[in-house]
Amino acid sequence: METTRNDYLVSKKFYRYLIPSFLSEMAMHMGSVVDAVIVGNLIGVDALSAVTLASPIIQVLHLPGLILGLGGSTLAAIWLGERKLNDASDMFSACVIAGIIFSFTGVLTAFWINAPLAHLVVDDPKLVTFVEEYLLINLLGLPIMTLTFLTCEFLSVDNHPDLGAWMFSIAEAVNIVFDIVLVKFAGMGMEGAAAATIIGYACGLITLVFYARSKERMLKFHFSSVAWFKDIFNALKVGMPRVSLELMQALQIFVLNTAVLKILGVEAMEIYAVCSNTLIMAELLAGGIISVIPNICGILFGKKDYFGIRRLMGKILTLSGILISTLTVVFLIFPEEIASLFGMENKELLPTAAVCLQIYSLSFVLYVFNEFLQTYYQTILETFLATLDTILEFFVLLIPITFLLMNYYGIYGVCAAVPISELLTIIIVEGTRKFLQERGKLPQEGLLMIPKPEHDNSFDVTIMASEENAVGISEKIIDYCRARNVDEHTAYVLGLSAEEIAVNISRYGYNNTKKKFIDINLSHDGQQWILRIRDDGIPFDPTQYHSEEKEKFLLGGINLIKKLAKNFTYTRVLNMNNTIIEI
Repeated sequence: METTRNDYLVSKKFYRYLIPSFLSEMAMHMGSVVDAVIVGNLIGVDALSAVTLASPIIQVLHLPGLILGLGGSTLAAIWLGERKLNDASDMFSACVIAGIIFSFTGVLTAFWINAPLAHLVVDDPKLVTFVEEYLLINLLGLPIMTLTFLTCEFLSVDNHPDLGAWMFSIAEAVNIVFDIVLVKFAGMGMEGAAAATIIGYACGLITLVFYARSKERMLKFHFSSVAWFKDIFNALKVGMPRVSLELMQALQIFVLNTAVLKILGVEAMEIYAVCSNTLIMAELLAGGIISVIPNICGILFGKKDYFGIRRLMGKILTLSGILISTLTVVFLIFPEEIASLFGMENKELLPTAAVCLQIYSLSFVLYVFNEFLQTYYQTILETFLATLDTILEFFVLLIPITFLLMNYYGIYGVCAAVPISELLTIIIVEGTRKFLQERGKLPQEGLLMIPKPEHDNSFDVTIMASEENAVGISEKIIDYCRARNVDEHTAYVLGLSAEEIAVNISRYGYNNTKKKFIDINLSHDGQQWILRIRDDGIPFDPTQYHSEEKEKFLLGGINLIKKLAKNFTYTRVLNMNNTIIEI
């Protein structure tokens, strides 16, 4: 019998969630890359510049859905981990309604604010026309985009990451088809490119029908109280780093686009548009991996599964580091081919664009690590560090460094400012974390800010699912309790409870599965003992067992647990059975 904890279940869920998360990011960002390629090649590099100029406004338009989705789903994940199912459902309901209300304000004002917004980012007559056409369709399609970004985050938290992947895969596949149809064959230009995106995402929302009919979802659409304004506020608060990221990024893009266009000229703007769009490739590779953090880590954090968090973060950093380093090498070796891919046909500009791409690609690894810090710190509710990282990365450092280097090195300096500002951001944020930890202002030590293994005082083991091991774990728990002077009655009840649930899982939880593991954790919160038992077998809620079912299940001990336990609860999160017994 195993007497230590392993990461089999956490790793299995990581890869289970990684594939749909990766596919979602790939679909979304691949669609953006293809959009850029189609616009650059079919309409022209000027049109690609217009898309880049319009992007900060579109980021702000998508902000409500992104913030509510990420902030609300993060809290919902933690509450699911803490077994607060009604609170999690209230958060889901409040965020959906708020997102719809916010998005329709864009629709109602589309024809009035479209032109002023376009003139805000550009004054070139040709470019401003492109921007106006592109923005108008995006404003009219805002409810569809908002609902997509918002609900996808909750789908991943609520046992359905595959539906999120299908949502974006359908959306981007339809988007690419309609890009070609509307831009190339219908001749709709920028309006066609924008309309293709909206049509694609509208088709992607069909996946919500399958979510609504699923028996495995934990979140329900309802209100149990009138406190949904508080839920929205809390979602916005937790999503504040994302607010900062989007606003700083939008402001940064606006300032830099304007500076490059005004100071260095249209040709430099074409090169910069190509470089900034290649960052999508880094997001394509690493974004899907990092986006697993709120979905899985949020629930592990709610359950205080620090072992699982350490193993999960190690896998995420390793895998994303390998992929993004490989991408950087490709950029360093084939810069001209990448520039040509984005419609750069000017032979005179191509050598300059190639060098700029090589310089710019040095920021990829640093950018991904900053994204990791922002996402992780936000997930464990350390929003100060997440917000600090965001503000430094996208504005406070980047803007002045860009202007300084632009003065001396032109467009090369603009591209060099990106990796320099990314590196300085990491140094300052991690220095701040260590400083605050040393003074007791932040919890624990180290990058992850969770207890070290030697300080994590709990009984934490993994066993193979068998009746023999179930009996053995009962003895281990009783010995653990005796060593801590726990009274015999409590020790016996805890041991019996672990044995009974583990036996049940061993007998009925798996069908022809070779690896059948059960995670068992026993901890004390200062007032009571909490026994957590987790497996990834077939769904079964032992709290709903009734004595009349004994002909079907030999679970006589469950009635005894119900009598002896202070609380006996069950949740199905991360597609795993989670049974919690409080003594």
